[in-house]
Amino acid sequence: MEIRQLEHFLAVIEQGSLGRAAEALNISEPGLSKSIRRLEDSLQIRLLDRGTRGMTPTLFGESLATHARLIRNEVDHARSELSELQGVSKGIVRIGARPSFGTVILPRAIAQLQNKRPGVRAIVREGMMSNMIVEVLHGDLDFIVVTLSDQTPDDDLIQESLIDSPVSIVARAGHPFGNQNPLSPDALAEMPWILPLGSDPVRQKLEEMLAKCGIEKINVLVESDSVQFIMEYLRETDAIGFFPEPMIMRSRIKEDFAILDVKELKWQRQLGIIRRKRTSLTPAALLLVQELKILCEHSS
Repeated sequence: MEIRQLEHFLAVIEQGSLGRAAEALNISEPGLSKSIRRLEDSLQIRLLDRGTRGMTPTLFGESLATHARLIRNEVDHARSELSELQGVSKGIVRIGARPSFGTVILPRAIAQLQNKRPGVRAIVREGMMSNMIVEVLHGDLDFIVVTLSDQTPDDDLIQESLIDSPVSIVARAGHPFGNQNPLSPDALAEMPWILPLGSDPVRQKLEEMLAKCGIEKINVLVESDSVQFIMEYLRETDAIGFFPEPMIMRSRIKEDFAILDVKELKWQRQLGIIRRKRTSLTPAALLLVQELKILCEHSS
């Protein structure tokens, strides 16, 4: 099994046919077919089903494709790292982030890195935690900056804490509850809520804390994985939600929101990075992690 054969195999899966894959690889179709056949012969399994609608992976092919993508990404990372060490390029770092980290700390860290090392490129993607975890495992992202949980989400991953950040219940400025001080959790139970999706770890923490207060169910009217949508909805309604305080205290938006004084529902979440266990970070990614640590130390 050769890297070149794996590249050919992935091209067929991604293009859906030998003809399109051969064109994308700039090789002949018979040559590509021969390469795939040799790969199947070496493994003694059928990797692709050939049908009227093109070529699709078998169960064995789907399993191999997962490993092949990781190998391809590792080869790309190795080439990139060697190029950086030779001074040929300044490097690329690929990061996944949830909005609370991606809009407060991450932009400053990237800017500071690029001031020190001009030419470093950054690709930042926001997404759901579960999707970003898969991308880290596949090597599509160098690391993600997110809210950490008590347990690492996968045995092949490492998580490293950077900073603790307070989370509070919030509402629009001028909300009827804004001037009531303090509030009990029971007073919020029947209020309309807007929350992240159920898979969000911070929402899960909120529900755990509500349960400790004897509140098993709240009136959730809207669920969204968009921070911007949640903010706009809170501005326009009497609904309540929760946000990390650093996001709300940013000068551009803090006048739009009130932090509700509910002591039982205020907690510190742990922010950090998650990366693959068996793969070292590229020089550019390592430098960005260092900048994040510096900023977090100064913020704490």
